[in-house]
Amino acid sequence: MTYEFDHTLDHRHNHSYRWNMPGFPEDVIGMGTADLDYECAPCLREALRTVAEENTYNYRQKTQAYRDAVKDFYHRFYDLDIDPAKVWNVPSTVGAVRLALNCFSAPGDYVIMQTPHFGPLLHCVEGAGRHIVLNEMILKDGHYELDLADFENKIKEYHVTAYLMVNPQNPTGRVFTEAELNALTEICVRNNVTIISDEVHSLIVYGDHKHLPILSLPAARPVSVQIVSLSKGFNIMSLPHALVLIDNPEMIGNWVREYGTYSFGYATNSFALAAVTSILAGEADEWLRECTAYLAENQKMLMEYVQEKKLPLQVITPEASFMAWIDCRASGLNTDDLDGEFMEKAHISLNDGKDHGEAGRGFIRLNYAVTHAVMREALDRIGAMFQ
Repeated sequence: MTYEFDHTLDHRHNHSYRWNMPGFPEDVIGMGTADLDYECAPCLREALRTVAEENTYNYRQKTQAYRDAVKDFYHRFYDLDIDPAKVWNVPSTVGAVRLALNCFSAPGDYVIMQTPHFGPLLHCVEGAGRHIVLNEMILKDGHYELDLADFENKIKEYHVTAYLMVNPQNPTGRVFTEAELNALTEICVRNNVTIISDEVHSLIVYGDHKHLPILSLPAARPVSVQIVSLSKGFNIMSLPHALVLIDNPEMIGNWVREYGTYSFGYATNSFALAAVTSILAGEADEWLRECTAYLAENQKMLMEYVQEKKLPLQVITPEASFMAWIDCRASGLNTDDLDGEFMEKAHISLNDGKDHGEAGRGFIRLNYAVTHAVMREALDRIGAMFQ
């Protein structure tokens, strides 16, 4: 490999949420929050150095290089032609979702989302004064499937106005197929439902799976808001910069009126802008390929260890991202306190599935974006829990 993933900073000492929270033991292994341990692509250091050396942080316009890079990125990754004039930025993907809810639903409306789900999005919906309707995914033979009949029935029953899609899905790691996306879109179009598509986990995808942006579906373009950031793929969580894409002119008008009240386009972070431009222009493409391959090795290590040691766990094979969704219901562990069980018995910090809704009770979400050495240590600790 060209890039180094086997050695990282000791994140116990850089104020990491994942590695250094109050009460953590000194030898904790942080496998919770969704960020990566690895050093970023070298192009980012160079892009940020240029800004730092100026030592002037005035209001910055989006450059032509930025607009060209956005257009090139979508063409290069997805063969999708987009108009940079129809792209806006918000310094948070969840914040972008909240803005979209403000634009395309009304207080008291119902919003539908698949579950198990990402907890902050539920809080986002409720904080916007909307009500959530959950469409539970079906776990069958170690694979999650959409329940499309339940999806449409609930849309009709609750007069849902917005569908909060998360694709790839968090926490299950599902990458929705073209057939699934078309089916979801048909239901939404038929029932006048706006699709708000959170695609933050779309950059790290494994094997033959392929992420399709919602705007790549012709039928979805008139009813959709597409939201993505580069944070999960390129580990720039501290340089937040979500991209919001809308194609429908009427929807754009509603968005612009709401968006303008926050002045996000005017007060853009100059470091984030430099980093994102560098990545979108392709300077970190090879780093992403190598990072994905390294993560795939960790995923394989996890799957093989659980199978070889005959652990009472079922790993739902991730199709994207770096978060493993693991069924612990046959393990004998306390499903009301799984995060506590793993912390107490293995000194591993992870996410309890019940934080992803009742459909997640009995599961854990485990971040494997660590070095191979840390992954092996974590697996040995988990194995020792069942000896």
